[in-house]
Amino acid sequence: MYMEILLILGVVAAVYMAFNIAANDIGNSMGTVVGSGALKMRQALLIGALFEFIGALFLGSNVIKTVGSGIVPPEFMSSLGAFIITVSAGIWITITILKKIPISGSDAIISSVLGYGIAYAGLNHLNLVTAGYIALSWITSPLIGLASGFAVYYVLRKGLLKKKSLAYKDRLEKVFSYLQIGSSSFAALGVGAIDIAAATGALYVTVGASAGMDIKVLGALGLVFGILIAGNRITDTIGRRITELVPTRGFSAQVSAGTITLLFASIGMPISPTQTLVGSVIGVGMAHGTSTVKIDIIKHIATTWIVTIPACIAISATLYFLISYII
Repeated sequence: MYMEILLILGVVAAVYMAFNIAANDIGNSMGTVVGSGALKMRQALLIGALFEFIGALFLGSNVIKTVGSGIVPPEFMSSLGAFIITVSAGIWITITILKKIPISGSDAIISSVLGYGIAYAGLNHLNLVTAGYIALSWITSPLIGLASGFAVYYVLRKGLLKKKSLAYKDRLEKVFSYLQIGSSSFAALGVGAIDIAAATGALYVTVGASAGMDIKVLGALGLVFGILIAGNRITDTIGRRITELVPTRGFSAQVSAGTITLLFASIGMPISPTQTLVGSVIGVGMAHGTSTVKIDIIKHIATTWIVTIPACIAISATLYFLISYII
């Protein structure tokens, strides 16, 4: 009976986490297409929900394994642990969504895994090498995003936009508004693969592969509802507040970030789609002219990224000690 209750609580926590992380991360795939005016907010959220659902079901398996058992060995991952980890990350993401700050859900869930693992198993039983590789990916992915976003838009600007008439540029932006819808949908696949792992990875390992698909479907549905109900808050921040975007710039940022996210997801690395896209948007802004990049917004976002790691470690460890004391 005790284990059944824990399992139910774990499922509820996973769906709650999926709801929150999708609301936070939909801006990674659809923020630029809204910011450039290619799609209205409701249209973008519907398309993003569809492609995140597909990515979650069919592309997230490798990342799920990393989140669920890559750091904390399976013998130390219990239903209680899965519940604590997902609730801890979900609480933090809820706070940041209310403040309209696009944090990294991957940072939140991995930090929560670390907090639980340190409290329950101790550092000597954790796979710190894997944790180190993940932390390194958090640093490199936005830098790669910045470089690739800069490069793609620089090539477009020099090859297609330089010394052209205003009428030509207007027609080109119209063409890229359609291309950007495709690039945003492509990016949503990778975001879905990362998000489903963050929401259900810990629980998936505890229930096994037989029930794991049911958990994945429930988590994917949680992603969809999170996008449709609360996805507009962060989408606006990434789409409009960091730098001014038109379709050519939005396409450059999105195709760069989407490719990077899918490549890392394919090798099971839970990078941050948020950090990657923000890096790409900054790169595009720099290629257009540094005066278009809003440094104060970037500083605010970066500060929250840094605070996320110790905050989620502390929340997760505290919850473990509190619940262990009560039961």
